[in-house]
Amino acid sequence: MKRIFAVMASLLMIVALAGCGSPEAEQPEEQIDYEVAMVTDSGMIMDGGYSEEAWNTISAFGADEGISHKYYKAPEASDTAYMAAIDDAVERGAKIVVADGYSFEDVVYNAQNEYEDVKFILIDAEPVDEESGDTGVADNTSVVSFASEQAGYLAGYSAVRDGNTQLGFIGDEKIPAIMDYCYGFIQGADDAAAETGVAANVRYHYTGSEDDRDAVLDMASGWYEDGIGVIFACGSEVEQPVIEAAELSGGKVIASETEKSQMSDTIMTSAVKDIYGALRTLLEAYNDDEFPGGEIEYYNVENDGIWLDMENGRFVNFTEDEYDAVVERLKDGSVKVKKYDSGDMASLGLTNVTADEI
Repeated sequence: MKRIFAVMASLLMIVALAGCGSPEAEQPEEQIDYEVAMVTDSGMIMDGGYSEEAWNTISAFGADEGISHKYYKAPEASDTAYMAAIDDAVERGAKIVVADGYSFEDVVYNAQNEYEDVKFILIDAEPVDEESGDTGVADNTSVVSFASEQAGYLAGYSAVRDGNTQLGFIGDEKIPAIMDYCYGFIQGADDAAAETGVAANVRYHYTGSEDDRDAVLDMASGWYEDGIGVIFACGSEVEQPVIEAAELSGGKVIASETEKSQMSDTIMTSAVKDIYGALRTLLEAYNDDEFPGGEIEYYNVENDGIWLDMENGRFVNFTEDEYDAVVERLKDGSVKVKKYDSGDMASLGLTNVTADEI
């Protein structure tokens, strides 16, 4: 059922992208107050990633339950602007605020204490005090945490089992979820290479302030020209230029977070997180006065919170049976995937993969 919800949400995304060309989501009509709020950073809402999926989930929930809802976008990328967006949402009547990702970890840490009567949902990040480094999920906050390392593992495993031995990874900045994707990707590639008796190489790069869209496009194009067969693109800032490079070079792309096969024929598969199901569950719990405050809700392979898109996959050799087998190994614990904070690359004990940071 969760997968059906996720597909429905993805279809909403496709319709929106194919519409009149506006890069933003459609807001409800102006009124005095809004009970459910989504606060997001200065980027686009309709970015094809979890920002769009989260807003589609909130919109569907609001429409189904007759609950007012609105998104508040910060005018710039700063904690001051993010907090101002939350202040605005609360002043406009928000009783529950969905914070859009890692950028809000410090802001939610403070906001949950300032607005004790407001519920908060933070996606793929944990509230942390930037100055002290202290973490804490207050009784009015619930965190949604996805096993990005498992999603990355499935992506890397499938890429090698499909016949690719030269792989790339490009991710938005060094943040935990992106680094977990990368660590998992390399471990999955290594296990698949060991099983098939091949040697593989993974180039990986985390973007920084100097990496604009053209820089990512140039890097991806150069990698494809060097023989990289597939690049795992993680993050809204890198996905589009990597896809463009693949279309120009005849390469392949693995997308992240949501099912994106419709975006380009170059997309081999997508490492999907059940953002719709996770967020919808929390919103319904809130509506039933059963909000799980003070808790971190974990979503992984074991509870069908992440998966690899096989239905729309463009694989040559990798089969559904092979996918089911590796998923079962993850579920029963015979395969354990390390997160980025487990140590450096040497700690992964790679046998058949060399990993080079560019």
